[in-house]
Amino acid sequence: MPSSTPRGRLAALFSTPVIFDEIENSAVLNRQLEAAILARRDSDDGLRLSNRGGWQSRHDFSDWSGEAGDRLLKQATDLASTYTTSTGNDVVARWLVDSWANVSGSGSFNMAHVHGATFWSCVYYVSVGEGEGGALILHDPRMPALRMHAPHYRFKDLGAEVAVDIKPKPGMMILFPGWLSHHVEPWRGSGTRISVAMNIRAVPAQQFQATKSMGPVE
Repeated sequence: MPSSTPRGRLAALFSTPVIFDEIENSAVLNRQLEAAILARRDSDDGLRLSNRGGWQSRHDFSDWSGEAGDRLLKQATDLASTYTTSTGNDVVARWLVDSWANVSGSGSFNMAHVHGATFWSCVYYVSVGEGEGGALILHDPRMPALRMHAPHYRFKDLGAEVAVDIKPKPGMMILFPGWLSHHVEPWRGSGTRISVAMNIRAVPAQQFQATKSMGPVE
């Protein structure tokens, strides 16, 4: 007798990739990064883009972060290579990366924004201090269409909708598409919250030598 329960087949199309990673034994690396970042903060006024409160360096992190910064950028670009493929004849020879550091005190936050002209955005947490808040919020790119049509329903077995809250911890690295809107909630606590952010751009081999950093895009 035929089953009366519809079976069908679920296909998760048009998904948004978010890559989570943790650097093993990151304590020593984080101490080196923290020392370099705090020293830079003391000698540079930095920039104000999406950040409200706190300090953001210029997009020259790779110039002054030493071997610790080199290791961090390599981890991020290795992840980018692992989760990126070519659909044509162009092969990514290497990645072009703009990177900067963030130091946040209590009450600091980042307004909603995207990272234009970049393939992957990345954030790495050096330290998070003691306190509450400060989550990274990733916004569902399908909004507001989801709530416009059926605000009290959601698609089954397809993950989060509307927004995702990510609680930072030291050693955590997150990559997501540059076009994905996101913000950082106000953090209230003691000490300092330190992170490194990156714009990771894919550059075909024949164009790489002629391509220069595009400057702050955040």
